Amino acid sequence: MKRFVMALFGLTLAVSALVRPAQALTEPELMVERARVTALTLLTDPQYKDLKTLVGRARAVLILPNVIQAGFFVGGGGGTGVMVARGDDGAWSGPAFYTLAEASFGLQFGGQASEMMMVIMTQKGLDAVIDRKVKLGADANVAIGELGTGVGASYGVGLSADIYVYAKTSGLFGGMAVEGSVIAPRSEFNDKFYGQKTEPRAILVDRHFYRPEAQALASALSAP
Repeated sequence: MKRFVMALFGLTLAVSALVRPAQALTEPELMVERARVTALTLLTDPQYKDLKTLVGRARAVLILPNVIQAGFFVGGGGGTGVMVARGDDGAWSGPAFYTLAEASFGLQFGGQASEMMMVIMTQKGLDAVIDRKVKLGADANVAIGELGTGVGASYGVGLSADIYVYAKTSGLFGGMAVEGSVIAPRSEFNDKFYGQKTEPRAILVDRHFYRPEAQALASALSAP
């Protein structure tokens, strides 16, 4: 019995050692990991091969692992995501956190969850997101193209948009649109992740902030 108790105690310690690191992750740290998984899921899906081409030329990418919409005739929802920008050297920046909110999804029934990626192709598009809140579809200076609206859907790749919106959806909606959605920084996540007061431009462009944990996300985006 004593041996059994000691063995059980040892097993408990081993399990605790494995579980503790995951439990110790902060919400922003977990969001970076979810963004990495989402990026791998989308970029390796053969149905969305055009997405990899766009990311390879992108100025920045905003990854939203779980955008929720729900509605009856009118819709609304949103989610938190991670944005990284590509420097002149081709390397990705550390992550900055943003929210997508106040979305309008048209006259539809039901609800859905989406893995979403916004591929920012131009400096103009990046500046618009960094410098102020952007309302998609309402800013005449930023052209939006939809790359995906559902499983198996892909269009708009040949257009000259500043930002392409890609969404892999599941649920009762037949499709989705992001017109009316607002992209805004989530400052409290940025500050908590880096342990000090931050600004999105200092993270994404000036590269004043970085954490080694972000390398896994960068590797996912740069994978062949």
